[in-house]
Amino acid sequence: MYSTRPSKPMKVANQKPLLWALLKEPLSLFLLIAAALFTLSAALGPSGAKTIIIDDADIEARLFLEELNTGEEVSAERREEIVQATIEEQVLVAEAIAMGLDKDSRIYTVLAQKMLHVMSADVIQPNDTELKTFFANHSQQYVQPERYNIDEFVLNRDEERAFDAVLAEEPERLRALPPLTERDLAAIFSAEFAAQVVVEATESITSGNERWTGPFISNRGRHWLRVTEITASGVPELESIRGQVRMDWIGAEEEKRQREQVAALLATYKIIRSSGAEQ
Repeated sequence: MYSTRPSKPMKVANQKPLLWALLKEPLSLFLLIAAALFTLSAALGPSGAKTIIIDDADIEARLFLEELNTGEEVSAERREEIVQATIEEQVLVAEAIAMGLDKDSRIYTVLAQKMLHVMSADVIQPNDTELKTFFANHSQQYVQPERYNIDEFVLNRDEERAFDAVLAEEPERLRALPPLTERDLAAIFSAEFAAQVVVEATESITSGNERWTGPFISNRGRHWLRVTEITASGVPELESIRGQVRMDWIGAEEEKRQREQVAALLATYKIIRSSGAEQ
């Protein structure tokens, strides 16, 4: 006689959840990993994407330089070109560094010069006493050569009239040149003509007789020169070259401070040569 009570479910030895069973299947495991990677990729963006932060101040500086060079306001189209060029540059630099291309002696030189510039950014201006002392100690470097005040008269190459006649009839064609040295004259005309002008100028000033030197033939025509005044060689007054002396003082002070700061910086490093020697 059979019992009418419900029978208990039969137990299966070592029964595992369904997920465990699925994971034991290679295809199921592959699909789960692929789904996880897809979800992660969607959340993080393109695979392998890198982040570069573009400084707006850098872009604005480039836009300013563009306007300074052209004298015109940067157009919207040109602005986009500059922005894109900045982005491309940053990306290329990042990739170059990632590839180790920054390990180059030329790059090191540029960075070292940049660091020196940063180190000397706080150079102060000289006071009057410092400027006068510097000028007195370096006066020989400011010696100016003999200079000449010169009048120039140019005839066309096909002019048939004589020089004296044209000069008398058209004196408005006479023009004064800025003070020039013999070296300046040689650069404008020729060394031989410059030497001739200097010799005849000295004789003219000494004798008191007006003398024209020429002609010198160029593509502009036939040139005659007359020296009206000679300024002797010598050291000018400080006030006349104060700006130049101030810049020279700043340059010397900058170099001095750089040497001091580099020496202090070197003292914080232990330098070992590849040969094993210490410095």
